[in-house]
Amino acid sequence: MRPLRTEILLALTLLFVACGEKDSRSSDSPELATASESVAEVDPSKLLAGQDLTAMEPQVAARLRQVRAAVSKEPKSAAAWGDFGKVAHAHELWELARLAYRQAEKLDGEEVRWPYFAGDVLSVLGTDPEATLAAFRRAVALRPDYPPAHLRLGNALLTAGLVAEAQTEFELALELAPDLQPASVALAQLLLAADQAEAAVPLLEGVLATSPRHGQALAALGQAYMRLGRRDEARRIAERARSAAAFNLYSDPLMSEVVTEGVSSVLIWDRAKAFLDNGNSEQAALGLQQVVKLQPDNPDARRQLALAYRNLGKADLALLQLQEVVELAPEEIESRLQLASLLIGQQKPHLALPHLRRILERAPEDPEAAWMLGRALVLGGEIDAGLARFEATEASTGDVPDWVRNDWGSALAQQGRLEEAAVQFDTVLATDPENAQAHFYRGLLLEGQGDREAAVSAYCRSMRSEPSPPAAARLQALGRRCG
Repeated sequence: MRPLRTEILLALTLLFVACGEKDSRSSDSPELATASESVAEVDPSKLLAGQDLTAMEPQVAARLRQVRAAVSKEPKSAAAWGDFGKVAHAHELWELARLAYRQAEKLDGEEVRWPYFAGDVLSVLGTDPEATLAAFRRAVALRPDYPPAHLRLGNALLTAGLVAEAQTEFELALELAPDLQPASVALAQLLLAADQAEAAVPLLEGVLATSPRHGQALAALGQAYMRLGRRDEARRIAERARSAAAFNLYSDPLMSEVVTEGVSSVLIWDRAKAFLDNGNSEQAALGLQQVVKLQPDNPDARRQLALAYRNLGKADLALLQLQEVVELAPEEIESRLQLASLLIGQQKPHLALPHLRRILERAPEDPEAAWMLGRALVLGGEIDAGLARFEATEASTGDVPDWVRNDWGSALAQQGRLEEAAVQFDTVLATDPENAQAHFYRGLLLEGQGDREAAVSAYCRSMRSEPSPPAAARLQALGRRCG
């Protein structure tokens, strides 16, 4: 099975665009290349003749056999042909899908899904631009009120070099659905190409207002700002683009029928990664759970599932996945580091220590593991050893992260070295005046020295930066509130 090409749509009501070259290869199955336009001459029993089902995942092969049997039983059923097309489409069997949609449309020319789905398949094949345009035009004629149909027709027109017509379709899509982000980006790109950067900016800023990591919008807006001489804004956009989402989600309820037919672990995983990249960890976790069930020995899938769980605040579930990853790939550093971090966060520093020491055996210069080892030692009560680790790591790296200075200061305070502790917290606040943890620790020092008013002020600064139960508890104990 080939990797995803051009547009493959996401599950439920979502779709993503994966940029890549179009695949112009056709099936080796002779009956597909020479099939008659007559429905009666298509033999359903031969539909899978050119496919090696044994090379597919069992659930994919079973689904293909199921929909072929339905077509064989009811060869005059548009729904049966359409279902076969959707399954073939979802699993990138392009020629099979094209043939099935053609038969479905002949049997039911009033159903918008068949030309709409056929247009998507034809756009992937890329061998017949006129047929692609015709399919999407038929779909638009059947459902002129469906915004994604105008978007897809616009893309096909743009591919065919019909720029003015494409712009009209993008504008129609936005009239029907002002929040259809791909239409906004496509229209903005056309405006940029026509030297109308000023008109493109509000379209792109509107997209980024709701999807701040939209990769295409960031790239286009940066270009627009540069053309308008707004160089500082362009630089800020370029910084944001470094963490842009690779895939951008939008709604296409019709095409979701195709996506949900994709039962191969590869397709499910691709969809889940797109969800994860776009910040939808809940949908990502659902997909990755299926992948892990199908591929229990896949450390990459488990690692991404752990990330989705962490994003959802499900630390226990993330921990279980990372433990499995470490079992499957014991020499992989990043996952072991994440596992140690979770264990420390769950107040289990003694369990994190072996993982951190294992990392440093393999990568003695890894600063994050070294700093985290100091944290684990301090939290585990080995304060002298933790401080020694902090000092040694500072000597070797020279760069101390703020979270380390806060831990370092806390350890010094526990030893009664209050002035040295204050230096660590003040160093953090000098570069990050709103650092909530440093303000909280500073408050503890001041309270311990009997300066209640200054302590309250520090706790309130901490709460304004990042409300937290510990700071709230100290204020309550002092009988004070922040104004």
